[in-house]
Amino acid sequence: MQDAERLRENAPSRQRALAEALLVLVTVFIPANLAALGMVPRLAVTGILSAWGLLLLRPWADWRSGQKVRAIGCVLLFGLALGASLASGWLGEGPVPRPRLGVRHTSVSLGGDGQTARRVVELTHVEPGLPADGLLEVGDRILAVDGEALSSSDPELDFQNHIREAGGGASADVHFTVERKGETREVTVHVGPAQNAGPFKRGAMLWLCIRALGVCLLVALLLWRDGQGPAQLGLGRAGLGRELLIGIPVLFGAYAVHLAVSLPLAALAAYFKLAGKEALARKEVATGLVEMGLGVPAFAAAMVLVAGFEELTFRGFLVPRLRVVLGHWHAAVLVSAVLFGLGHFYEGTLAVVQTAVLGAYFGFIFISRFRLPSVMLAHAGFNTINFALMLWLQRSGLLEKLTGQPPP
Repeated sequence: MQDAERLRENAPSRQRALAEALLVLVTVFIPANLAALGMVPRLAVTGILSAWGLLLLRPWADWRSGQKVRAIGCVLLFGLALGASLASGWLGEGPVPRPRLGVRHTSVSLGGDGQTARRVVELTHVEPGLPADGLLEVGDRILAVDGEALSSSDPELDFQNHIREAGGGASADVHFTVERKGETREVTVHVGPAQNAGPFKRGAMLWLCIRALGVCLLVALLLWRDGQGPAQLGLGRAGLGRELLIGIPVLFGAYAVHLAVSLPLAALAAYFKLAGKEALARKEVATGLVEMGLGVPAFAAAMVLVAGFEELTFRGFLVPRLRVVLGHWHAAVLVSAVLFGLGHFYEGTLAVVQTAVLGAYFGFIFISRFRLPSVMLAHAGFNTINFALMLWLQRSGLLEKLTGQPPP
């Protein structure tokens, strides 16, 4: 357990460990939502994080002790770390586009009295101020979109696909065949551009890499203030070559875990009729990744930084901090894995579970050896192989066939 003790060397108090863990988590998660906020909320969030970080780093203590250069350097490096971490929220993506239509819906069955029943979409809510407002009404039953009848097997998924794909993603008029109060009528609604998968818009990888560097610098500053270093993250030069080789079986294990958890989740999705919505979310993520315009080598290079930052943050830094807070390595791994999974809601509800299980796997590998490089390499390899597969599916046309059609 010598490596475990090395990880805990100069560990902060429970209160400080919790404060550091929360600061890093907020800094990791906030940029995805910062761009959608107005100027005042953005300033408030940035101000709170600035004050929070400075309270933990205490540069004034160095200033009072006569180490003014050290104090100034600490403030400048923290400003750089926070600026890079929040840059995408301030300078990257603009506000999230409005929904194309602005409705909520459910599926209902039509027919009876000897007629073959079929399922259609019925609107349950029309959002004021959005495109459907004043044109579509609660209780409207959507029979067809642009002259094409909705699939009876899963009309909601088919309806969502039609809305997202109308006009090839550009602004367009969408024509609905609607049953309203027993009468059939035609309604035309002008919708705006389609929204791509949130974190994977063109140019998003650059901002993600900048954020990764910022968070890594923040972690380094917190470690420095606690009197810790790379060894307390499970990083070190000794045995690095062997550690990277161990990353290969860890990568194979990641796929085994991923497949093992995917099968029962697929069965649950089918039982709770979530398969269509999950497939749609996965399709949006896959399409967004492909549309970033990166080739496999460029993506792999980016993953060395991005996956490395995720492992450094969620395993190397958070697991030891949570060990201080919770008092047990296994509990720390599981909590860290849940937090890691929650950061992947954009991939679909079931993807959160899959990612959390994968995070737990990486976490248990980490605490079994208390070394991080093998896990970082396996994570980067896992993401890169998945991207290469999605790219091949998209170029071969199989992506649309596998995820773009409603289930039979």
